[in-house]
Amino acid sequence: MKKKLILATNSFPYDTGEQAFIAPELMRLRETYDITVISHADAEQMKRGYVAEQYLKGLQILCFPRPVLTTLDKLKALFSYLGSTDGRQEIREIAKTRQYMAQRFYQSLSFYAQALEDQKELKAKGVLSKDEPVIYYSFWNTYYCYSMIREKKRYSNIRVISRLHGFDLYHERVPGNRQPLKHQMETGSDGLIFLGSYARAYYQKHVQGDASGKIQTHVCPLGTERPGRLMPRQKGEEWQLLSCSDLIPLKRVERIIDGLAEVQKIKIHWTHIGGGSEAQKIQVYAAQRLACKENIRYSFAGRMEHHQVLQYYETNQVDCFITTSSTEGVPVSIMEAMSYGIPIIGTGVGGIPEMIQGNGILLSKDPSAQEVGDALTTVCSMNEQETDTFKGKSYELWKKTYEIQAAVGKLIDILEETGKVV
Repeated sequence: MKKKLILATNSFPYDTGEQAFIAPELMRLRETYDITVISHADAEQMKRGYVAEQYLKGLQILCFPRPVLTTLDKLKALFSYLGSTDGRQEIREIAKTRQYMAQRFYQSLSFYAQALEDQKELKAKGVLSKDEPVIYYSFWNTYYCYSMIREKKRYSNIRVISRLHGFDLYHERVPGNRQPLKHQMETGSDGLIFLGSYARAYYQKHVQGDASGKIQTHVCPLGTERPGRLMPRQKGEEWQLLSCSDLIPLKRVERIIDGLAEVQKIKIHWTHIGGGSEAQKIQVYAAQRLACKENIRYSFAGRMEHHQVLQYYETNQVDCFITTSSTEGVPVSIMEAMSYGIPIIGTGVGGIPEMIQGNGILLSKDPSAQEVGDALTTVCSMNEQETDTFKGKSYELWKKTYEIQAAVGKLIDILEETGKVV
């Protein structure tokens, strides 16, 4: 009989961008575990319907919609918050910082209130019992992980293991520059999983509380599937440059445009996959900055589903992948490019430095237009031997570290080690 694993997600298995992160892992985890997926999709995400049937086989699906809190909900939560050990600890910690105190208190209270609503769902749906060991694997370290940590106090047969990515880890990614209730969540967790060494070091320096040395922390990146091909050598005179991200401020796609404006003579066709709030602004900016660049062409391909992105790699030439993001975890977009043997240009933020080791060019954290342009010029000016070295190292690093089979094998070892119930 398989062990029971509860996988808590933001929106999966609804057809959202989360599929790219979760599906490759889930397809293999279900060979070892009896899995219940608890999705916290909101109403708009639910309208998109489920992902392809192949991902749902053998799963029990529950949906606890992300709580929409009323003023009364928050008022009720306030009394519970003020009367709880966790709430009082939060207030003391917030008061010590003497920064953004009102904002941090409100954010912490809202997080707490969402957890209370999620905890009600856990009880109402009868998700837990004391009859069998359960591993609760929270894909994000957010409010529903905290709700299970609260609920776990009534069950000796549950172990909670959580991943941490970006918005749920870095202080600068949330209002008030402080992650709420992290020390309370740490104390109640059995293990934490980070995408890379940088992320774990950040946690240990900036987030970790008094549980240091007691909580098990692990580095286990996500993984991607083996591609259908390795990218062939560059064809013709024009280099094919690809970027893939949401068009939002923190991705700084305008830096790519600024870099392209600095490139002289070399012919480059840049394609960007992705949409977002900055789409129109970025397209206007590209038209202005690159209008006089006869050696530069560009295309905005818009938002694509994950399978469409992979199909793009299978059917199009890509000679270099670039990201100029201001913050990252360990981007799946870079993993996928590496799996095709594509050289990488990326900023020195988050886990990207761990992904560029002789297979591309690592930019500074905040690169100038000239720095980006110089990197593009370097990659596009390499001879065949130099290019083949970058391509080979990209693929080998992916195979060693980010190939899905190896990544999931490591994850299962972690789940078994930290989730063992006796």
